Amino acid sequence: MNKSIPQHTYGFVDQGILRGVTIDTGAYERCVIFGVTSIPSRALHFSILCESGAQWARIPLHKLRHEQPTSERVHDLPQLQSWDCHGWDFCVTHYEYLREMGCQYRNRDGAIIPASYWFTLDHTDNGYSQYAPEHKCYHLLLLEDGSGQIAAQPNNRILWRDDSFVRPDPTHISEYRVMPEKTWHAELGRNADLTKIINEP
Repeated sequence: MNKSIPQHTYGFVDQGILRGVTIDTGAYERCVIFGVTSIPSRALHFSILCESGAQWARIPLHKLRHEQPTSERVHDLPQLQSWDCHGWDFCVTHYEYLREMGCQYRNRDGAIIPASYWFTLDHTDNGYSQYAPEHKCYHLLLLEDGSGQIAAQPNNRILWRDDSFVRPDPTHISEYRVMPEKTWHAELGRNADLTKIINEP
């Protein structure tokens, strides 16, 4: 349920969570964010190292900042992560193509939030992830709206910015649908009519 983040980042943690307080205090302590934890039916949690030398595990996503906030805007946890974790097992990767790429995501309220790519987490070996219409990876995004927060969003909530390739077309995007239930296999034996083989003399 624990993995190293492919590219650790220096950031900040809300001081309240380090002192047993659950509400946001607006005061932050410098830290290094280096690990991620997945527990089924809970939000993503992270491992950090504070400047004091104290190391903390299971800091929830909404208690972290990748930079000091420059505005009073604060997104609550459901606006940062739409779905709880699907299972214990997962992999993390840092897609080189998406490295530091700008993007924007649509939160639950329909607001468009600017961000940039950090890394990707994908669950494995559970019924949700194996079922194509319900599979969701989490792209970890560094928000660029002054909140300093970090979001974990699936593909269908993000639009990426690549000036050399992307040509936004809202009409075209509105035609996209969830993946079908069908799975594809390269081996012919999975599609063969075995009754013909069994019935042959």
